[in-house]
Amino acid sequence: MRKSNWAGALFILACTALLMVSVMVGCGDDGPPPPLPECDDDLDCPEGKNCEGGRCIMRVQAAPPPECTSAADCSDNKICVNGDCKYECRVDSDCGAGEECANNRCAAIACDIQRVNFDFNEYYLTSEAQSQLRANADCLKRRNPARIVIEGHCDERGSIEYNLSLGQKRAQSVKDFLVDLGVDTTKLNVLSYGEERPLEYGHNEEAWTKNRRAETVVE
Repeated sequence: MRKSNWAGALFILACTALLMVSVMVGCGDDGPPPPLPECDDDLDCPEGKNCEGGRCIMRVQAAPPPECTSAADCSDNKICVNGDCKYECRVDSDCGAGEECANNRCAAIACDIQRVNFDFNEYYLTSEAQSQLRANADCLKRRNPARIVIEGHCDERGSIEYNLSLGQKRAQSVKDFLVDLGVDTTKLNVLSYGEERPLEYGHNEEAWTKNRRAETVVE
């Protein structure tokens, strides 16, 4: 065999041997060793983490049970709001319109609006009526309703037209007095029923006295 052929054969054998060695080394390579575990138990982890599968995992905090499910679960007259016992109010301004804070609860303002009476064939306010209307004004300002209707009424004597006019004047005199006491005029409306809606049916002075009146209605 020529010298050049022997050299070529040796070169091929060397390459084949090198390739086989490379393959054998590659098949036995399992890659880099696995990383060491980060932890063995919870003591190896920082606060707020637990050891799970060799790794420190953020601890999931269980939500605390609700303090209440209804006001019955609360003390000190508190109410249950989203699972917590809370005071509904501390002062009147914590409550809505027409409400006041009573024993830490919002409640409708407890005040009475009185009717006022008039003398026969008159629409001026007596001293007693003025005193009643002062109390009414204080109540209305505290309750702060959206609309107030003052109804004027008469007894059965006189014509229908006359009594409607007299009832209107009685309602207007009450409105004017309340406005002077600070009640919002934009909320006050007057309406006359004349003799149509008697408070007491009868044909005597006792019934007539009760029917000569003005009613303040909160809406």
